[in-house]
Amino acid sequence: MKKMLLVLFAALLALTPLAGCSNTEGTEDGGDALVSSEPEVEYSLQDAVDAVKEAYGEDYLPSMDLDETYLTETMGVDMENVEEFIAQGPMISAHVDTLVAVKAKEGLGGTVAQELDDYRNDLYDNSLNYPMNMPKIAASQVVTYGDYVFFLMLGKYNETDASEEELQKFYDEQTEIGVHALNAYFGEEEPEVSAEA
Repeated sequence: MKKMLLVLFAALLALTPLAGCSNTEGTEDGGDALVSSEPEVEYSLQDAVDAVKEAYGEDYLPSMDLDETYLTETMGVDMENVEEFIAQGPMISAHVDTLVAVKAKEGLGGTVAQELDDYRNDLYDNSLNYPMNMPKIAASQVVTYGDYVFFLMLGKYNETDASEEELQKFYDEQTEIGVHALNAYFGEEEPEVSAEA
């Protein structure tokens, strides 16, 4: 009887290390459920801007950097909500080409998007001095990817005698070049897009 108990005890001891083993490779909690160990994608504001510039090529027309004062006083962006930004606009006042790229502080992307959308609407309402720019302003968009926010008013100009409807379609398509470039950079995510002015 003693011998049998010793054999059973030895067998139990031999199996004990196996009881704690399970396929937990790639898990964080040691459980049986596999957890993806792929790192979160890191985005770069500069890389996103470069993707937009590359998409437009020679038709990327902003030629002057816009500073913090311009964003605050002209565009109404509260810099307390901003972690990082890149902004460029036209050197010639008759043109409106503008790109504003903002990495908002965590959770504040929607707030910055609303500020830029308010600016966009105000710009449209006050663009009567340059009626030739109204279709381009109307085609502008504010798009967001989480806390990354972009104001796009870009693309070449149409100097033909096209109808108002044709002009609007043309400028809408020009804006979409930038939106598609951002979609591609951010992994084909569907962006939140502002309403039309």
